[in-house]
Amino acid sequence: MSLVVVLMFSGCAQLKNAASNVTSSSETRPSPRYLDFADIMIPGELERSAKECYITNGFGKLVVTGRVETESLAQFFITSMNDEKWVALNQYKYQGSVKLFFKKQDKFAEILIEENPLATRVEIWVVPQEKI
Repeated sequence: MSLVVVLMFSGCAQLKNAASNVTSSSETRPSPRYLDFADIMIPGELERSAKECYITNGFGKLVVTGRVETESLAQFFITSMNDEKWVALNQYKYQGSVKLFFKKQDKFAEILIEENPLATRVEIWVVPQEKI
């Protein structure tokens, strides 16, 4: 009988250790990084969608996708853009999407965040302020 009790407690300890290993590895998130724009930080959970991107001379469209909640992603961009000296101009929400507008010296940035059941899509446009 005591052997059964010892085996039962050792099994519980192994389950506890296994559960703590799963928890600690899932808490590790990829670090934010810069992709095509040197002054716009991208969360590590988002991946570049190469077929949809067009960047030239530091201006253009960058599209990234991943599984990130819309509201937290919007807050990430508001905070990180402020850290990069972008000035927030406006923001609005419409049918689950969030659109953010920023200005910096001689350029504008627009960030559209759209969430759907499969993934969150972020479209970032950076355009020059000067007349074309």
